Amino acid sequence: MTLDQRPEDIVVLSNSALQILIRCEQQPIAVTEPTSFVEYPDWVADLPVISTGKSTLDTETVISMEPDLVIMGVHLKEDYGAQLNEAGIPVYYTSEGPSITYEEVKEEAIALTRSFGTEEQAAQVEADFETVEKRAAEFQSVMEAKEMMILFGAPPSYQQTSKGYLGSILNMLPFENLSDTLVDPESRTTPLDLEKLVELNPEVLFAISPTAPSADTLKQVYEEEFAKNPDIWNNLQAVQNDNLIWLSSEYVTSKGIHIINTMNTLMDMLEEKFGS
Repeated sequence: MTLDQRPEDIVVLSNSALQILIRCEQQPIAVTEPTSFVEYPDWVADLPVISTGKSTLDTETVISMEPDLVIMGVHLKEDYGAQLNEAGIPVYYTSEGPSITYEEVKEEAIALTRSFGTEEQAAQVEADFETVEKRAAEFQSVMEAKEMMILFGAPPSYQQTSKGYLGSILNMLPFENLSDTLVDPESRTTPLDLEKLVELNPEVLFAISPTAPSADTLKQVYEEEFAKNPDIWNNLQAVQNDNLIWLSSEYVTSKGIHIINTMNTLMDMLEEKFGS
């Protein structure tokens, strides 16, 4: 997107973009509900909040603010993009959701920083990504490779390939995603076949769900599922060896540059679980 002049009044309906504007010392005029996994400056809490859901957006309020630019997730484009365009408001769409890869998150964060920040700020963001990538490479070199699968949803009804959000992170670590042998990795998140899960019998299982905010909540849901179908679950080596990694909803969808914190936390967790 090319604008005639630098936007001053920006409505940010994307948490990933909000993080970058904060780093670039740009204060928007309204925001979406800030994600609970990210720490924000105190002034963010004083800004008007415009709620956004999977397909909900109060466009009348946005238009009434007369912004120079709206930044929002591409999933809202089909339903609301035309209304904002008709009002003469330019819109920049960010990538959101569980099917966004690490590389896509990185590219978008750098692009936004270059657009709204200084050369020094852009260089710092690039350096932050380089640092976590270096740690991931070192982690991969010392940790024993393991076969794994990602269970998505609670109870588990989907699997995620190496092209999903969590899948792309684990692909940088010493894990072979067995779902890639069943479906095209580009399908990212697809239905789970329990018979295939048993047949492949991965060494490690990662579990995530958008409906389980905490790892403890997710663990409880899965343990109830295990009790209902012990013949399936208790025969898996990941269950027998307690190689189940329960993760909060932080690991479900893209959180922008917060992915750096997410990766470091995950590597800390895996180092404690499997050793080095």
